[in-house]
Order: sequence, then structure tokens, then C-alpha cells
Amino acid sequence: MSLFLILIFTSLCFADEQLDLIEVNATKKIEALTFTQTEYLSSEELEASPVPLASQVLERVPGLVSSQNGGPGGRTTFFIRGTEARHVSFTLDGLKLNDSSNTDRQFDAAFLTLTALEDVRIHKGPQAVLYGSDAMGGHIEMRTRKGSDKPEKKLTLSGGSFGTAGASYRHDWKKGTLSIVRQRTDGISRFNKKRFDASERDGSEITQLTSSSTHELSDKIQTDLLASFIEGRNELDLTSDSTNERGRNYQYLLQQKTSYRHSKTSAFSLRNGLNRNDRMTKSDFSTLRFSGNLIQNELLWEIGNKEKRVVSGLSLEEEALTLSEKKAFTLTSAFVQGFLTDGKFSFQGGVRADRHSRYGNFITGGTGVEMNVPSGIWAFQYARGFKSPSLYQLYGPPFTGYPIVGNRDLSPESNQSYEASWKKRFGDWEFANVAFQNRLSNLIIFTDLGGYRNQGRFIAEGIEPSFKWMKNNLEVRGNFTHQRFREQERKVLRRPYNMAQLNGTLFIRDMHELYIKGRWFDSRKDEYSQKIIKLNSFETFDLGGVYRKDKHELSLQLNNIFDRDFEELYGFSVMPRSVFGAWSVKF
Repeated sequence: MSLFLILIFTSLCFADEQLDLIEVNATKKIEALTFTQTEYLSSEELEASPVPLASQVLERVPGLVSSQNGGPGGRTTFFIRGTEARHVSFTLDGLKLNDSSNTDRQFDAAFLTLTALEDVRIHKGPQAVLYGSDAMGGHIEMRTRKGSDKPEKKLTLSGGSFGTAGASYRHDWKKGTLSIVRQRTDGISRFNKKRFDASERDGSEITQLTSSSTHELSDKIQTDLLASFIEGRNELDLTSDSTNERGRNYQYLLQQKTSYRHSKTSAFSLRNGLNRNDRMTKSDFSTLRFSGNLIQNELLWEIGNKEKRVVSGLSLEEEALTLSEKKAFTLTSAFVQGFLTDGKFSFQGGVRADRHSRYGNFITGGTGVEMNVPSGIWAFQYARGFKSPSLYQLYGPPFTGYPIVGNRDLSPESNQSYEASWKKRFGDWEFANVAFQNRLSNLIIFTDLGGYRNQGRFIAEGIEPSFKWMKNNLEVRGNFTHQRFREQERKVLRRPYNMAQLNGTLFIRDMHELYIKGRWFDSRKDEYSQKIIKLNSFETFDLGGVYRKDKHELSLQLNNIFDRDFEELYGFSVMPRSVFGAWSVKF
């Protein structure tokens, strides 16, 4: 009841004011509603990548820690600010991509391509009010292209080391885009030579077909349609280099969103979406199949302008997993997020009420204040969230070597987050710093003999200073992340204590560019055969460039130029020195 009183009160606050015209769409704009630190990848940056894989671009985002099981096609996940990979949510045009067929409802970015994307935003820190329980650690928001004012067609041919070859075609019309991507590689050995003396290459293939369009039914009504099919095939080698396991992953995305601008100050949007995943792992002796469905229905209402804004909504999600039998639960939610500013002081706050068909009611929320003063822009935020166990964690069947997997007595995980940030511009320089703390409890862990159970607890805290300098045609960006873990019941795995990035880009005549990207990661820990293993620190450097003339574009990238041999995960290979290129033409 209190949530609906807040909605009524906020609408009355705006009732008699003359506000600027808002967009037809009611959307969950994280940057406009919170003070979250956001990394932005533009369409130009995405198109400059000679390898059209989202994972290749995301792994180079400052503060984002990637983890890949072997080379291309291996399972790829991301960590933000010390939280688990399953605490990061992904959306495409607002449609949740997190995989219901996955063991812990992570999104596997291994097979998602870039051709259909307009931009990507990486929001660091909890976004549980707007995006629900999968966003305890952060949210990665991707938007598709929806046409161009100048309709065009684009053909791209790409290739490079280890038998990598691909082609993509994109057709933009004024209000829509159709794209198809085909990518394959002979790959590298999934297991590394250091631990397993492995040498057999494990290849992968990707096919993605996407259509995204906008249809204006009137000056007040607009409909957006999204349909995408992704097929990924890979060689797995689950137990040794000589085995012959193969994986096949199908993902189907379908969404319809209708928006209605009610007045100059308010708009409504109704979104209905489906995210279906079908996975199969096949060996010479057995075949395992997993099928997961996520049906999403959401009604949004947005009211306000740049100075005052409120977004509220109702959502209903049904998640299903089919193993030997179908298991499902539903999540019903109501939420509101508000923002208010007078130019010097800004305030944000939100609350979300969830009703889980298995676990009952949960209340999450957050609040924050920002001050724009001569010493810089200062912000302080607090948020809390929860994440329910996945269906696999609850009902997963035992496998050979694992007598117990699922646990029907699991409880939801929870998190409390504190954040303080500062940013300031001095001439050609921009500086920023963020201090954060995530207090995670009731975490779900997996053991060989006990399966899934609640045991974990730890505090992840740290700082993230960064800078940007731009003079004439030269841009330099730097970022450093220090994090530590306290009160941990188990060792925190696969997350380094320190990492840094330094990128330099030279823009030539506004058309061409040369860049160098350097990354350094401190040592981290992993687990193998119930033993904690220390993985050594490492650094890598990439060189690249883009040449554009008329309707042609040529991109070239040399990765890991010093051929560093390192591990993100114990026993798995990483890409050695490699070169990739792409040529595209618009017509």
C-alpha cells in the first residue's frame, strides 16, 4: 500500500507544473535516475572492433573483470566490484538476457555479436530497484539499432589468427534494422599446456539473425519490435584434451513494446518479451539437454523532465527450466524510482516490492544525494537487493562424481551496498574516484559432496580512481581498481585485488584512428580438486587502428602483442598473440 501512496503523491507533485516534453517511450534511464558510474561504448567503438563479439569488447571495459573457459566459444562471464558473476544482469532493449537454463542464471556472453547493437552501457553498482534481483552487482544495458535517417546497407568481411573468418550484413532503413552474422574459428585448445599439456584446438561457430524496428502508429503511439535468434556451437573438452564433447546453444529473443505519450509530461510503455535458451552437451557416450524460458511482462509510467523525474512500474516474470521435468516460479513486482534536482543538489530514491511464488515477499530499495560544488561533483548512495536461487540450484540432478547438486532448502542471497564518488574537470583533464562497499550474505556455494548450499558471506570494498585527458587529436584514459575482501567464510575466487588500464587513441582527420590498450591484473585465486590455487598477475597490450574512406572502412587489431601466457581460470587457455582484421563497405 505504501508504494502506491508514493506513486499518487509524486503524480500530484507534477500535476500543475509546466514541464518539458518527454520522449514517447517510458524507459528506465539509470543515468537520469541515479548517480551510478557508467561506462559507455558508442556505435563507433563497437564497429571499430574487427572481431564482432560482445565479449571481446566488454573484457576491455575498465573495472569489468572477465572470465572465459578457454578461447572463443568458451563460457564468458563478468564480475563487477567484487560481487559474483551471477549478480550482473544483462538486457537487450530492456529484455532480460540472463539464462534460465544456466546453473546460476548467469548470462553467457560467448555467442552474442555486435552487428545489431547501437551502444552498450555498463552500470557499476546495484540496480535492483529498476532491474530486479539479478542486478545486485551491476547492470549491462545493450540497445539495438533501429534504423538510420540515411538508409544504408553494410557488408563486412573479417578474419584472422587460428582460422577465424566471418561475414555480416546489415540493412538499415529509416525505422528499422535487419542484420545477419556468421562467425567461425578453429580456436585454441580449451585447456592450457601449462597444466594439462593440451594442444588440440577447440573450434566454435556463431550465427545470429536480428530484426529491430520502430513503428509510429500516431504522434502519441509507438511500437517497437525485436526478434533475434542466436546459435552457438563449440567444442568443449570437459574432462581432458583428448575427449570429444560438443556444445550447441540456441537462444530465441522476442519482444514487443508499445509506448503511449499521455501528455507533455508523461508516457506509458507496455513490454512483453520472451527469452528462451536451449542447451545441449553431447559426447560419444551421453547427451545432456537443458531448456529455460523467461517470459517478461512490464508496464512502465514515466513523468517529469530533467529536473524532476519519476519512473514507476509493474512487472510479472515467469521463469521455467526443463530437465527431466519442468520446474517454474513467478516473480511479481511493483517499483518506483524518483529523481529531483535544483542544479546544485540532487536527490534520488526508489523502492521495489517483489513477491516470489516460492519465497514470498521482499522489499529492496536505495537512496542517494549528489552535490555540485566548486570542489567537484560529490555523490553518496546506498542500496540493497536480493537474488533468489536459480531453478537449477534448487532442482538440478546429480551427475557422475557429484552425488548431490540441487537443494530445495536454499534461501535467497542478499546485498547491501554503499558508494561515495567524486568527479571534477580541470581544463583538458577529467578526474573521478569512487569508493564502494558491498556486503554480501547468505551466498550460495557449490561443493562436490554437498551440492549447492547457503554458506558464503563476505565484504567487498575498494576504490576506483580514473582520469581522462584530451588535447587536440590525442585522448588518454586511465583507470585503477583496488578491492579487498573481508569477513569471508570461503576464499573469494577469480577476482583480482588490483587491476589497471591505460588506453591511448590518436584521431587523424576525424576519420581515422590509432590506439593502444594496456591492461594489468593482480594475482587472483581459483579452486581445483578442493585446493586453492594462486594465479599469477599479468599484463597485456593490444594495438589497433581504423581507416575510413568514403564508404569503406578497414580495421586491424593485434592482441596480446608480447604473447603473455596467463590464466583467468585455472587450467584454461587464453588467446596468445593474434591478429584480426575486417573490411566493410556501405552502399
